[in-house]
Amino acid sequence: MNASNPVESVPSRGLRQAGRWFHLLATYSAVQTVVQGLGLLAGILVVRALPKEDYAFFVIVNTIGPIINMLSDIGISSGLSSIGGRFWQDNARLGSLVRTAMLLRRQLVVFSILTITPLLIWMLWRSHASLVIIGWLVPITLLGVFYQLNTGVLGIVLSLRQQVAFMQRIALCGVLPRLGLIVLFASMGLLDAPLAAGAGTIALAAQYWMMKRWVEPQLAWDAPPDQEFRRDILAIVKRQAPLTVFFCLQGQIGIWLISIFGNVQSVAEVGALGRIGMIFGILISTTSALVLPRFARCQEPGRLRARYLQVLLAFSGTVFLGTLISWLAPGPLLWLLGPRYSQLGSLVWLAVLVTGVGSLAGVTYSLNAHKGWIPPAAIVIPAEIVTQIILCSTFDLSSVRDILLIGLLAPVVPGLINLGFGLRKLKLLNHPQPVAA
Repeated sequence: MNASNPVESVPSRGLRQAGRWFHLLATYSAVQTVVQGLGLLAGILVVRALPKEDYAFFVIVNTIGPIINMLSDIGISSGLSSIGGRFWQDNARLGSLVRTAMLLRRQLVVFSILTITPLLIWMLWRSHASLVIIGWLVPITLLGVFYQLNTGVLGIVLSLRQQVAFMQRIALCGVLPRLGLIVLFASMGLLDAPLAAGAGTIALAAQYWMMKRWVEPQLAWDAPPDQEFRRDILAIVKRQAPLTVFFCLQGQIGIWLISIFGNVQSVAEVGALGRIGMIFGILISTTSALVLPRFARCQEPGRLRARYLQVLLAFSGTVFLGTLISWLAPGPLLWLLGPRYSQLGSLVWLAVLVTGVGSLAGVTYSLNAHKGWIPPAAIVIPAEIVTQIILCSTFDLSSVRDILLIGLLAPVVPGLINLGFGLRKLKLLNHPQPVAA
């Protein structure tokens, strides 16, 4: 027996693998700490520099823009990740899959814009935005959606191939132009809602330009769309679409309700408190960039179960810790928002908990979606509608505190349903059900 080449023991392999994971997570999290810190700084500058009325317009735009983007996806990104996870190293097939996904998203974005833009205009008008402000904010928002639409698809390639170094560069490219422009406009006393939104759109354009130049040489970009890929993606879209449409409404329930039943001051206060919840941004971005793609690529049942529970337990612990810190020491977080929001001290911990619980429910759903495990809409939607009716009839819809409580309780039901569905799918991996003749 050759003693110079001993067989590595299982504990040694486990320790080495754990060490690699720790180094990868630590390196990526360090960069994300910088990125999220700069993003938080940009957001705080906007909160402090804009009058409450202008900040309310900015909150509305940042609520509606992501909704248009989500409705332009409704499962395409999940399908791309789930299908591409089987051949993520094949440039030709992955190129064809990406082309197919981009064509589908561009078709859906037209429907999304035609459906949601009137709602954006109405919400701005309801908050007393002038026609000039509306005329600037709407096209700026739609242009940002276009760039986000394309970077979302190309970003799946980076995630599947775990090109972490470039992902970090892209993240910095997305925050530095925005922060620089906001600082410039604020220092000149020119910052308003259109310029704040425009800074974000310019940053998205820079990200798209960099990502396109990086990804195109890797793939067979001239590969034609594939009808089989289209059918596979649409099969996932059909299962996920009802839930996505519903979650677009439910996910921003606080802003919807306070915009309708409250006033422009309350909209600004709910939006400002939401900025504090960005403390979870590092964990969310790290999970999305590193953990979910590897979960999608994993095909071993035992490892899938372990990763599923590890992610949820780690996320839950972070939510608890963040909420505890914000409850014990709300002063520094409240100071960031500025004197206009000094009366909201008792709501800081609640705002952090709201964001944390919503993020945890979102991670549970994302873990399932990256494997194509979509719970039946016939179960999720009625259960959530009943929950919303009970919550809206119980709480004061013009109160900031009550709106936060609705935002806290609303994700619990879909989160538990997704958790139960995911655990059931994991249990069935070793016990496949017989196929009917």
